[in-house]
Amino acid sequence: MRLLVDLSPMDPALGLAIEEVLLESVRQEVCETIRIWINERAVILGRSQSSAAEVDEAQARALGIPILRRVSGGGTVYHYPGNLNVSVFLQKRPELSEVSSVFQFFGALLTEALARLAPTLYHENNGLYADGLKVGGAAQAHRGEAVLYHTTLLIGPSPIPMETLLLAMRPGYRPEGISSHPRAATSLSEYLSRTIEPSEVVGPLVDALASALSVHPEAGRLTRHEQAQAAALREEKYGSLRWNRKL
Repeated sequence: MRLLVDLSPMDPALGLAIEEVLLESVRQEVCETIRIWINERAVILGRSQSSAAEVDEAQARALGIPILRRVSGGGTVYHYPGNLNVSVFLQKRPELSEVSSVFQFFGALLTEALARLAPTLYHENNGLYADGLKVGGAAQAHRGEAVLYHTTLLIGPSPIPMETLLLAMRPGYRPEGISSHPRAATSLSEYLSRTIEPSEVVGPLVDALASALSVHPEAGRLTRHEQAQAAALREEKYGSLRWNRKL
């Protein structure tokens, strides 16, 4: 299995474009992949959500934070360099054929991977929690026999409170289409009262994924074809208002 690790904050539109390209690579049986990466600041909508219902668009514009839409479902999240994104692109397995089973499998895996760091973590539905506070949320996408599971782990605190941007964190939230399910959140650094670097959790995450999936991750890179596809999608789709504001 290919392993892609990039801890330099990247253009979020390109980051999302790469996700779709890697999902398509799995659908075409090219390569299964684990990807661990970081985005620059962006509000990321679920595939079927309304930007106007989910985001304080005026605040986002004033702060220079783009509002983008991902290929997977679920609720709106705020990406910033204190987040660590973990994505797994797989051919469907019997134990990973249903949405609920995918969340259960990877939720248990993440809890185990981070147990030495934070032994009180637990998973529930698509979230990861510490003492009732959310430290991670996940989503997924399916294309034919290909599955994308990805989660955003809050490693370091954000200088911008989430309620500044996310309407679901405020009283009077009125969703359109798929709703977000807000929970009070914290970062691992805040919860553990010490600075956690994203690099500190990469090794345990990769080891847990390798063991649970019975694979041998090998460091790799995008192919030239995948790079070209991602660049095109970044311009034509994830960098376009037509896709990002479609609802």
